[in-house]
Amino acid sequence: MSRRVAREELFKIVFESELTEVRIDETLTNYMLRDETNLNTNEKEFIEKYSKGMALNDEKVTETLKENITGWSLERIGNVEKALLKIATYEILFEDVPAEIVVNEVVELAKKYGDEKSHEFINGVLAKIVVEKNR
Repeated sequence: MSRRVAREELFKIVFESELTEVRIDETLTNYMLRDETNLNTNEKEFIEKYSKGMALNDEKVTETLKENITGWSLERIGNVEKALLKIATYEILFEDVPAEIVVNEVVELAKKYGDEKSHEFINGVLAKIVVEKNR
């Protein structure tokens, strides 16, 4: 299974959710109905698990982001950055994946989908979250 592929598809779902202001789990349902991807079963399970987990823990993820973003409000951050930050924050707080893997993959997605400074901003915010979690 390629977690990288699954994480990128998850990003698209969370991004769509941010744009349309529809809950992540509802966006997931619509996404799975459209199913224009060639994802394997493991990748689909990863996306489902994370989408549902993110929907259940949205309040904690949002609160953690607000506490760790300096000089910006979460509402002012672009949807690409917000989606990537939410995925990574959820994964750091609630999944058993090494933080450096999560940060690295999300930073790579930021380089692909964000503007030229997105990856630096995301890396900085996530570094603070990782330090906070490990206290």
